[in-house]
Amino acid sequence: MTPPFDVAVVGLGPAGRSLASRCVAHGLSVLALDPRPDAVWAPTYGIWGDELGGLPEAVVRARVPGPELRVHGNYPLARDYLVLDNAALRTALPLEGVQVRRARLSDADVAALRAEARVVVDARGARPDGLVPDDPAPAQTAYGIVVPADAAAPALQDASALLMDWRTDWAGAAGPGGTPTFLYAIPVGPDAVLLEETCLAAAPGLPIAELRTRLRRRLLARGVEASVLDRPLDREVVRIPMRGRGRRPVPGTLAIGTAGRGGNLVTGYSVAHSLARADALAQAFTTGAVPRVADPVSPADPLREMGLRALLRLDVPGTLALFDAFGRLPAPAQRNFMSRDSDAVGLAGAMWGMFARMPPAGKRKLIVATLGPSVTRRGAPAIRPV
Repeated sequence: MTPPFDVAVVGLGPAGRSLASRCVAHGLSVLALDPRPDAVWAPTYGIWGDELGGLPEAVVRARVPGPELRVHGNYPLARDYLVLDNAALRTALPLEGVQVRRARLSDADVAALRAEARVVVDARGARPDGLVPDDPAPAQTAYGIVVPADAAAPALQDASALLMDWRTDWAGAAGPGGTPTFLYAIPVGPDAVLLEETCLAAAPGLPIAELRTRLRRRLLARGVEASVLDRPLDREVVRIPMRGRGRRPVPGTLAIGTAGRGGNLVTGYSVAHSLARADALAQAFTTGAVPRVADPVSPADPLREMGLRALLRLDVPGTLALFDAFGRLPAPAQRNFMSRDSDAVGLAGAMWGMFARMPPAGKRKLIVATLGPSVTRRGAPAIRPV
């Protein structure tokens, strides 16, 4: 018996909605399921200007030319950084013609959809059942506040935006130790700035309470008023499992976005890749050439695993040496390091360029972090890729 739908997409975050929208645009019959299909996405999504693709400029909430990286030196990055307007992005990914069903599905429910659709796509995200208590998986965590632009000026210190500020004024008088973090300070509108303390990767993820304390300490040290910190315009909490769901997809389904292997193991970014991948997957479904996996293993993946391993184990001086070297890379090499879609040659060249630009002590730390025993710096067993 022929299923009534060509495609069933479970989960309507950016990955699922973009795929459902492109599938119906290619003439496929689509069923989409989500517990809150009308909800506007809460996280702040950022992409690079050259990753906007065919999306209209209306989806851009803020465009920042040359955001800065600050470590031992100051390094303007030669790309526009975009903060997306989530409501406008949803509008640019229309679901007219898609049958939308309000539902929260278990793995068994997702598998059962094979009776309703020729292709079943799991886009429920990395943790579809909610947070995992004491989750040991490598994670990016962040805590941020949105404040008026004039109140944020002392934190920015004359920069238009700080993509990563690795300086250690979060540490206070005791000096930096433990897990390194950076300040992400980005305009999110004409008169608002997101100030966010971010742990790029730790296993387990650095607690939100620690990030909140570090952010407050850093911002007070830079002269931001305590009253601004106590009464921000908004707050944001980020938890991104770096390996996505970290287990095999539900049998008979395709896992996309952070439900599968759509995230960048080094940066945690996944949205730009999901948006770019949607049309190619939709075309494959149209021709009947359904891939076995949405994001197959590539020769670049072992290099990204090495990068994640290093991030999990480098101490504060080693991490600062690594990203100071990143700031001195040529712009094409910086793109190759940060992109989910760079090939092995480009990524290897970028990683070697960073290593070559590190001081001798930093090189030694990086070698030990990358090639040493399989234990993170916090003593938790290293989690192997699926």
